[in-house]
Parts: sequence; structure tokens; C-alpha cells
Amino acid sequence: MHSLFKPFLIGAVFLSVAFSPSLTKANIFFVEDQDNRFTVSFPDLWKKVGNQKPDDRLTMLGQGENDFALCRVRVREDKRFVIYPSKFDDEIQRVSFSREFWNDYLGDYNEVSVDAFKDDAGLGFGTASMVEASYETAQGAIVRKRGLMFASLYHDQLYVIDCSSEESLYEKWRPSFLSIVKSMEFDKVTSEHKTGHYRDFMSDRAVEVQGPKSLDVTKF
Repeated sequence: MHSLFKPFLIGAVFLSVAFSPSLTKANIFFVEDQDNRFTVSFPDLWKKVGNQKPDDRLTMLGQGENDFALCRVRVREDKRFVIYPSKFDDEIQRVSFSREFWNDYLGDYNEVSVDAFKDDAGLGFGTASMVEASYETAQGAIVRKRGLMFASLYHDQLYVIDCSSEESLYEKWRPSFLSIVKSMEFDKVTSEHKTGHYRDFMSDRAVEVQGPKSLDVTKF
């Protein structure tokens, strides 16, 4: 398979989230999915619609019949890396959820062009990768779209948030997409501390057990 990616420079725009003044005044809907351990918020002018894919957990549709603006949250169980401590999260993302992952993900579409890509992004508690891409839909109404997508593995589940609109209207919708992405949070499952919420017993002095002879000392 030929890679869809090409070299480019990523500016500071991907390190911050821009909000339009209108978004700050809008009411929002708050959705909590207890089964899949995530929460997300979206503007009240959007509406929740039926999911299409087996791993879709939430699909939100923006106003405008010909804007084709939507965001969806997809969740896939992935227990391959649960044995590794959190200090390896960055490396796991770069190895398993990077360019090749998006190459496969975008294979559902036609005429794909990746406009931007970034490792070491963030989504909820997880380390994420992100892409901005233009493509043509392969099912339903054939539409030339552009979107942004984030993928983050947290504990035993992979979360993908995928937002897109008709290509020529993408810049109009991008602030809303980014606000939805920023609102997404995961229920905390793992602790960043080795000892959890206990005291730091890993720093305790070794316990010495004296055996029957003076030289029989065992340290734990």
C-alpha cells in the first residue's frame, strides 16, 4: 500500500484551540457514556443522530443541509498494551497509532489527501495522534469533505474522534470541531503514580530479617 502521507511543516496552530466569540455564548449538550468511559460536549445547535459503524458510540450532526458537518466518537477495545506502565504511552502511540494507523483508517474513503499529521498530541488522558485530511466519501451521498481526527489509546480502549464537513466549508466549522475535541474526557482508570493513592512505600528503607546466625540477614 502506498502511504497517503507527505512531508509538511506543522505550525503552532495545532498546539492551541481557537474559539469563535459565538461559541462562547452558545449553550451546550453534555453526553456521558458510562459503558465506554467517556464524556463529551457539543453546541446545542447540533443534534445527536444514529450511528453508522459498529464501533460508533456517538454521532453529532451540525446545522446546514449541504454543510455535511458531523463529529463522531468511535471506541474499539484494545488490550494489547495494558501490561505496560504509563511511562511508555508516548512510545506506544508513535509505534501503533501513528501514520500507518491513519493510512488504514482513511482507506474507507476515496481520493484521500492528508493535509497535516502530528504525533504526541493529546485527547482526554491519552497520548494521541491527529490528522487533517481531505477525501471523497465512498458510501451514501458522494461528497468531497475535509476533516480532523484524533486517536488516543487509554488503558484498554482506543478512542477516535472524527469531525468533518463539506470541503469548501471546513474553515467555518473547524472552531466547532476543535471545541468538541477539547471537551472530550475519559473516566480515569489508571493512576500516574506507581503506588496509586497509597503513600510512597517504594522509597521505604529495606526491611532486615535476622536469621538464626549473625550473618543470616535477609533484606526485603
